[in-house]
Amino acid sequence: SKRKQCNCKNSKCLKLYCECFASGSYCNLSCNCQLCQNNENYEKQRKSAIDATLERNPLAFQPKIASSAPPGIEDSPVQGRHTKGCHCKKSGCLKKYCECFQAGVLCSAQCKCHECRN
Repeated sequence: SKRKQCNCKNSKCLKLYCECFASGSYCNLSCNCQLCQNNENYEKQRKSAIDATLERNPLAFQPKIASSAPPGIEDSPVQGRHTKGCHCKKSGCLKKYCECFQAGVLCSAQCKCHECRN
């Protein structure tokens, strides 16, 4: 899969809105982050941030897009769905900041979006 790269400025890459941290990986040389602590040199701070995040939300690092393939059928083209759903208000779920649209999945009953066109 394509390597994540972030552009974090103030979070030290230890918050869930850092794509690298949220995916459970370290930041890498292609990232454009500043004051990064999501690397081997700051393992103690990183572990502390992970523990604090999991304490607030035990599912924080689980994938947001779940497979909706029938059980036992893994070779079929899979249509996924967002596990929590989006909360779009004005975009009609047709912009990249809609997590469903960005992942290429249709909105579902889990979503709380308004005037959905996805």
